[in-house]
Amino acid sequence: MAAALLPPDRLRLEFSGPVGGPRLVVAVDGASVVAILPSERAYDIAPAQLVALLTGQPMCDADKSEQQVQTKAAATFGRTLAWVEVTCPPDDIRYEGRSAERGGILKEASVREGISGAMILEVEYDDHEDGLGPRWPHRIRIRLPRRKATVELAALEGPVAGDVPGSLFSPPVPDGFEKRSLLASLSAPGLLGSTADRER
Repeated sequence: MAAALLPPDRLRLEFSGPVGGPRLVVAVDGASVVAILPSERAYDIAPAQLVALLTGQPMCDADKSEQQVQTKAAATFGRTLAWVEVTCPPDDIRYEGRSAERGGILKEASVREGISGAMILEVEYDDHEDGLGPRWPHRIRIRLPRRKATVELAALEGPVAGDVPGSLFSPPVPDGFEKRSLLASLSAPGLLGSTADRER
């Protein structure tokens, strides 16, 4: 797999096999995500909000998220644990993240069903970049309780700075490709949002 990142919200992933070109391309331009499956001449487009989970960002704009300090008694007598809870406006799903300080990098996040509150997935972020600017997590653990599965993503090398054209994150859909439901919704089987109103 190869990845290209352009802070704060552009991302491209290419999954390749032993030979030939990429088998799957997933690109995010900040507003939408497109998935292209060359071997099946298929593609799909969806809102990009869930991709924020892969970059350690809240699933809504900064001006819409709420940040509140939460506390609880620690196991050690006389001490208190504190963290900042980051939430997005309720919708079909409920997003909640935690950071050590207000405006700080996220350490973990969860996504639940909007009505029932049932857990859809939990995410942990670790091994963040040092220094100024965006601090990308180098390790991400995603737990899917319904499937009793855990997915761990780790950066084995990089990132390497370079000139990345903006067009890399908005690849054109080749002529003749069929639109299919490759990106489903969080409340349905899948991860990346309804595509019903995003026809090409």
